[in-house]
Amino acid sequence: MSNWARRMHRRAATLSNVVTSCGHPNSLPYPRRLEKVKFGVPLHEVCKDDIPGPLLVLILKLNKEAPLRRDVFRAPGHQGAMKKLIHFLQTGRLVNVDNYSVYTIASVLKKFLRKIPGGVFGREGEMHLFAAVELPADQQVGAIRGLLLSLPVCTQRLLVLLFGTFRVMASNADKAGTGMTSEALGVSVAPSFFHSCVSDGKTATMEDVQRFKVATRIMRQLIEQFSAGDLFGRENYEYYARVTGRILRVKDEWICSFRDPPPPRHHRDQEAYARQLSLEAEKTWLQCECDRWGNKFNLEGRLNDSR
Repeated sequence: MSNWARRMHRRAATLSNVVTSCGHPNSLPYPRRLEKVKFGVPLHEVCKDDIPGPLLVLILKLNKEAPLRRDVFRAPGHQGAMKKLIHFLQTGRLVNVDNYSVYTIASVLKKFLRKIPGGVFGREGEMHLFAAVELPADQQVGAIRGLLLSLPVCTQRLLVLLFGTFRVMASNADKAGTGMTSEALGVSVAPSFFHSCVSDGKTATMEDVQRFKVATRIMRQLIEQFSAGDLFGRENYEYYARVTGRILRVKDEWICSFRDPPPPRHHRDQEAYARQLSLEAEKTWLQCECDRWGNKFNLEGRLNDSR
């Protein structure tokens, strides 16, 4: 990147404190109301068309920052900040996620999942997963994949974002010293996903404890096999790559393309293709920021002149 491009990066980053749409330069720079994120209602009511923007932003913050922080999803968030954030989400208020720690966001996300009636998998889905892990190893992936792809599209997208984030966290656990291995994550988040392993009363029974152990094993397996067994289907993996900006490898095939036609299959060609996409995305972002702040000039020409 040229010195001019670096300066523009710093300038745009300084000016831009909130996320706004670069596709509507004439709109208000700070929207007064966002999509509401309802707690305690079925998921299809929360995600009528797609995952609500504020909920997506919270997940993306975790995807970016949680892999390098200790005990995310295990350490509790600040109670006061959690109440405030939940209120903002439910009323559609504008939220600056920089004001909230990843621990608070993770705790709010766990509470959102716990409040979904029947759980994100549904009661029947949970029983299907409990049965699937008892199958022979060569049949487990197919059974789990069949269940995941039978869920509504919005549920599939939410799950691929969550488990993709868990996978990145687990992959960095040893290197970054975060302690959040796939097993630790499974223990921390299993009750939020599997409502059938949570006792309705105050005292857990032995059956509840046994279901919790199985649920933890399922979570660990889903995290570890996230990209090893094509659990979520290519469309969902491409959605994850497009939204998070991450490149992942599923069954020895790199997924880094967000367009048609698909990327070339040769590894060297894939690397060149990914670099080109990165350069195009950078130029588009810079042009968007410049247009947004009224700096009208030929970005393409400036970049070419600086090379």
